[in-house]
Amino acid sequence: MVNNFKTVVMFRENTILRSFRILDVRDRNKLKLVGMAQISLGFLDFFGVALIGLIGAIAVSGIKSETPNQYIQEFTRYFNISDLTFQTQIAFMGTSAAIILIGRTLLTMYIGKKIIFFLSFKSAQVSAKLLKELLSRNITSLENKSSQETLYAVTTGIGILMLNVLGAAISIIADFFLLSILSLGLLLYDPIIGVLTLVLFSFVAWMLYRLTQKKVQTLGESNSGIQFESNSQILEVIKSFREIYVHDLQQNYANRISKLQTQLADSNAQLSFIPNISKYVIEITLVVGGVLLSAVEFLLYDSVQAVSTLALFLAATSRIAPAVLRVQTGSLSIKSAIGRAKSSLELIDYLSPLKNQDLHSINSNFFHEGFIPKIVVKEATFRYSNKMDLAINKVSFNIEPGQQIALVGATGSGKSTLVDLMLGLRDLDSGTIEICDLSAGDAIKKWPGAISYVPQNIFVSNSTILQNIIFGMSDFNLQYVWDAIELAQLGNLVKSLPLGIYSNVGENGNMLSGGERQRLGIARALYTKPKLLILDEATSSLDAQTEHAISNSLSNLKGKTTLLIIAHRLSSLKDSDLVIYLNNGRIISKGSFEEVKLKVPDFDKQANLMGL
Repeated sequence: MVNNFKTVVMFRENTILRSFRILDVRDRNKLKLVGMAQISLGFLDFFGVALIGLIGAIAVSGIKSETPNQYIQEFTRYFNISDLTFQTQIAFMGTSAAIILIGRTLLTMYIGKKIIFFLSFKSAQVSAKLLKELLSRNITSLENKSSQETLYAVTTGIGILMLNVLGAAISIIADFFLLSILSLGLLLYDPIIGVLTLVLFSFVAWMLYRLTQKKVQTLGESNSGIQFESNSQILEVIKSFREIYVHDLQQNYANRISKLQTQLADSNAQLSFIPNISKYVIEITLVVGGVLLSAVEFLLYDSVQAVSTLALFLAATSRIAPAVLRVQTGSLSIKSAIGRAKSSLELIDYLSPLKNQDLHSINSNFFHEGFIPKIVVKEATFRYSNKMDLAINKVSFNIEPGQQIALVGATGSGKSTLVDLMLGLRDLDSGTIEICDLSAGDAIKKWPGAISYVPQNIFVSNSTILQNIIFGMSDFNLQYVWDAIELAQLGNLVKSLPLGIYSNVGENGNMLSGGERQRLGIARALYTKPKLLILDEATSSLDAQTEHAISNSLSNLKGKTTLLIIAHRLSSLKDSDLVIYLNNGRIISKGSFEEVKLKVPDFDKQANLMGL
């Protein structure tokens, strides 16, 4: 319990510093310089307020036909306006005060705009850097969070850190400096007005912060959590609409999403209203402070001193009140942002240190010179972090170039996990896996397109058949696109469409049948003319005739392309050079189809049921 509390406290205290460290050294220095420029503008406020105080004193002295005090006389002599009438002196100082204060406001706006644009641009760069780092890791990095949370963490969350944390922090520092200058000036001019102003506004700001900070951070965390859940529910409805429709569950989902949206609306409303509380309280404080000061000044001093002091107080508080409000609002913004951007900071901590990954664009590559499709697996061992048993237990085998290898076994035996390990998507706990004498990751980087993979569940983007086949590559070879289409038995379908390969397939390929989506995935894998092709239940959605046709197409690749096939339909595996039977992450048997039948009763039973 104590450790959890310490963790929460450290997280809150270090959020601004951690956000600042996301930037590189050069950008940090730029931000420091811009921040210093904004801070230095506090001196302009000081001079403007001082001029307004002098205007009050000169005005009352002129009305009473009295000689101004020593400080005012020295000021007028310094600026060579002592010989002018008091009306002209007031006009000069009033104009100067207006120019200084308006100029300060305009400069603040300009620098503030520069800071916002700088941080917005940097948030885009940091998001891209974070995404590159995430994509350079294995699949475990993507499995740590839900897709909605990951999407939020690398986009919206980074923007919140840059603008709502760093931006607000710079503004708070500048306003604290302004408050310090004005408070010091008031203390030097009149200790009573200085102490009253400092104590009154400090107490109010502190009370507001204490009363609202915890509420705002809780709301911020709740807000992001509800948003994740709501978005997940909406996506669930879209992706599983058929099942929902058949069970007549539309109203259940609608009610659930409506409830989440209501909670989100309530959270957003509270987050929007809480800063307004500060505004109204500070307005009341300003009125109360003016009344108290007027009473004290007119009781203790003459009218010249009282009016000039009151004018100075009103001028100072006209700058102090907004600054206090900005500090309060900025503090609440940071507290809210801590909750809303927590997932981004956690992801950055997980991926740290962030490196400048060179994820350059890949062009279509079809020749793969020097790549030998040979796989060597030695004592491969792997355990999922949330499981006690090993998923892969000391597995060893060799695959020679041009062979067709079948991975078989019951559901959950470790076939897909082994494929993930062979592709470098997961890190081995022990043992080695090499492709062409390199790790899978190094082989893929050295020979992009030489290795292709077809999963059981094909992802189809909301774009054309062509774009789904070349799949993010910077260019394409039209002839090779058609070669892949014919090998995947998609030719008749594509030719029947009015726009051919430029026909849109809809979101998740909803304009295609399940078998057509799977054939599109096979065409994508075949497009780069791979020398190593891995098929993970890639024909499970195909009818027997289409599967037979594709199997015949793939058989033509035998000897040229190394094939690794996972399939439950044993008919497509009978001609494999090597069959590897897995059970509970171990190799039970390996050999020819007939040899494995003799050694593994379950496999023999499955083969007999299929007439093999």
